[in-house]
Amino acid sequence: VHVTSPQSQVQQVRSEVDPKPRTPFSTSKTMETKADVAAAGGDDLSTMREQCRSMEEAISFRREAQLGLVGSLQHLVPDLVPSLDRSLRLIAAFNDRSFTPTPNPNAGDPQNPSLKPHHRRAVPDPTRSTRRKTSPGSSPASAAVGGAAPGGLDAVRTMVAVFLLELIPFAEIDAAVLARRLQAESSSASDAERAALADLATELGGSVPAAVALALRRIAEDSGGVQIEEAMIGGKQMMMVWAIDRSKLLKELPESATLLSPQPPPIPQATSSETDANTAIIPRPPPPHQQQQPDMWAHSMPPMFPRPRGMTMAGMQRMVPGLMPLQRPFMAPSPGPSPTQQNQRTEEEDLKDLEVLLSKKTYKEKQNTKTGEELLDLIHRPTAKETAVAAKFKTKGGSQLKEYCTNLTKEDCRRQSGSFVSCAKVHFRRIIAPHTDTNLGDCSFLDTCRHTKTCKYVHYELDQTPDIAPMMAGTLAPPRQIKPHRAEYCSEIELGESQWINCDIRNFRMDILGQFGVIMADPPWDIHMELPYGTMADDEMRTLNVPALQTDGLIFLWVTGRAMELGRECLELWGYKRVEEIIWVKTNQLQRIIRTGRTGHWLNHSKEHCLVGIKGSPLVNRNIDTDVIVAEVRETSRKPDEMYAMLERISPRTRKLELFARMHNTQAGWLSLGNQVSGTRLVDEGLRARYKAAYPDFEVQPPSPPRASAPMDVDQSTPSQKPVASDGERPT
Repeated sequence: VHVTSPQSQVQQVRSEVDPKPRTPFSTSKTMETKADVAAAGGDDLSTMREQCRSMEEAISFRREAQLGLVGSLQHLVPDLVPSLDRSLRLIAAFNDRSFTPTPNPNAGDPQNPSLKPHHRRAVPDPTRSTRRKTSPGSSPASAAVGGAAPGGLDAVRTMVAVFLLELIPFAEIDAAVLARRLQAESSSASDAERAALADLATELGGSVPAAVALALRRIAEDSGGVQIEEAMIGGKQMMMVWAIDRSKLLKELPESATLLSPQPPPIPQATSSETDANTAIIPRPPPPHQQQQPDMWAHSMPPMFPRPRGMTMAGMQRMVPGLMPLQRPFMAPSPGPSPTQQNQRTEEEDLKDLEVLLSKKTYKEKQNTKTGEELLDLIHRPTAKETAVAAKFKTKGGSQLKEYCTNLTKEDCRRQSGSFVSCAKVHFRRIIAPHTDTNLGDCSFLDTCRHTKTCKYVHYELDQTPDIAPMMAGTLAPPRQIKPHRAEYCSEIELGESQWINCDIRNFRMDILGQFGVIMADPPWDIHMELPYGTMADDEMRTLNVPALQTDGLIFLWVTGRAMELGRECLELWGYKRVEEIIWVKTNQLQRIIRTGRTGHWLNHSKEHCLVGIKGSPLVNRNIDTDVIVAEVRETSRKPDEMYAMLERISPRTRKLELFARMHNTQAGWLSLGNQVSGTRLVDEGLRARYKAAYPDFEVQPPSPPRASAPMDVDQSTPSQKPVASDGERPT
C-alpha cells in the first residue's frame, strides 16, 4: 500500500515552477500574479499552470483513493494505520525528513468502520461498457445471431468467461451442461446476468444451450480464449469445451476491457472533496497465504523498491470521478516482469502443445471408446452357467480357515494387547531346548531344519492349548475343531480309492493305463546341482511315452531353474500347447516368504513354476481359480496339496494320473506312478486285468478285486516288462 502526502508532492511540483516556495493555500493568488506575466507573452507559463493544476488534482485524487483502500483493508488488518505510521516514521527519520501521520479514513464514519470489498457486483450497463471488437469482416448488424442484441451477448460472454475461470482445475465440459450450471442457484452469476441469458435465449428461439454455444463461439472467434469442438451425435448438435486460455478469458471481463481502452483526460472541475471513496477501484483481498507486507517509503520520496509503471493503485487518478464501480475486483499485474516477458514460449514448447492437441481424443472417439469398454465388459462377464458352476465349489457353511496372529506367540499377543487373554487367531509356541540360544534368533529353516536336535536357533510349533482363565471363568466357548474338508464337490466315494504302481517310468508300458483327463508330473530334472536324489537326463525326458496317455486333456508340468526351457520343449514334443503357468509362492512355518533356500545358482528361489499344456478339446471349467498358490514348504520337493483340489475343480470326475509320485502324493481318484511308492495297488478291474496281463510276475494289492471283474479281452502277445524303477530316477 503506497501512502503519500499531497502537501509534500504539491510543494515539489511548485518548486519546479516558482523558485520561491508557497503553501497550497496561496495557489490562486500566485496564479493571478503569473497570469499578468503570461499575458505579456508568457505562453509557456500558462501551460505550466495547467500542468500544475492537473497534477494537484491527480495527487488529491490519488490521496483519496489510497485512503479509501486503507479503509477497505482495515477489516482485514485492524492495526494497518499504526503499522504504516511506524514504518513511515522510521524511514523519515533515516532520511532526515519531516513526518506527517496518516489520517484514519474511517474515523469520521462510525456507522461504516470499514469498507468491505464486494466480491461480486451488478452487471454494468451494456450501454456504458466498452464494446468488444467483432471478428474481421463482420458488421455491427451481424454481431448478433437471430436478432440478439450485442449488449446482451456481451453480458452472456462475461458470464460464461467468469464460470470457466472459476473451474479450478479445468475439466472438459459440454455446452448443455455449462448452460444448466449457469442457471443453477449455486452458480456465482447475478440475477441481471441470468436475465440477460434468458433474453438472449428468447431471441434465439428459447434455447439456453444455444445462447451459451453462441457466446462460446464468439469468444473462440474473437479472442481464442476457449477451444471448442462441435459434432453431430444422435441427430443433435453438441459442443464441447476442451481447453481454455485464462489470460485471454480475462479480456472478456468488463473491467479488463476498461483497463485496455484509452483513459480519458482528468476533468479539471473535479476536486478531491467531490470524490467518493466508494468510486475507487477496490481490489479483492488476496487469500491469507498470498498476502504480503505493504511497501513503505518516505513522504515526497520515490518507493524504496521501485516497480514498473503498471496499473497499480498509484494509477487510479485517471479514473473519472463518479464512475459506476466495477462489478468484479480489479486484477492488477504483480510486481516484476510483465506477463508477456514471463510467458515467452519457445518453438519446442509450441510443438509439444500442438502434439498434445493432435493426440488428444475427440468427443466422438471418447464415446466410441466408452462403448467398446462396455461391450468388452459384457463379453468377459461370467455367464449364469459359469457363475452356477463356481458356486458349487464354495465351502459349505463358510470358510473354515483361521488367521495367524502377527504376534506369533500368545505371550506376545497378551503383552501387545494389554489383556490377560490372547486373541482367537492361531499362535505358535517357542521350542526352547537345552542347547537353544535365544540370542541367535529364529532358525532360517524352522520346521524343515534337518538338525533340530543340535540346532541352537529358536524353533516353533503350533500352540493349541486354550487359555485356562477364560475357560474356567466360562466367558468363552470351547474352540471349534476344524474338520478336514475337500474343496471339490465330489465325495471320496464318488471319486474312488487311490491307486499306485511302483515302476520305472522310463520303460513302463503306458498304453495299458488308458486315457486320462488330467496328468501332473514333477520330474527329477537334471539342474546341474548336488541333490539328495537321482535325476533324469534331458533325452530321457524327451522320449517319455506321455502322448499315449492323453488325446484330450490337460498336463501340469513342474519345472525349476534351467528346466523351464526344457519343460516347454518337452510339452511341444509330446503334442501339447502351453496355455498357462502357475506360480507357487513358498512360505515357511511362520507364514513368511522363504528367504533362505537350498536351490538357485545366483538367488535363493522363493517360488516354483508349473507349466500348463492342453491337447485336443477337453471339457474343463474356466476362470474359477487363480494362477498363484501361496503355501508352506514341507519335505524336499513336495508340492502343495492345494494342487489336487484345483485340478478337481478344473476337470471334475475325470481320470487323473500323477507321474514321479511318492506315497504322500496318493489321492482319491488318482493313479500314481513312481519308484518310491509301496508296491502296486489297483482297484479298477479293467486296469488290474491289463496290468496282470502285461506283468504277470508282480503282485497286485489287494489280493482280490472289490467286486467280480467282468471278462475282457487282453492282449496276451505283449511281452512282460519289469516295472521296477532304476536307482537313477527320483520322483518328487
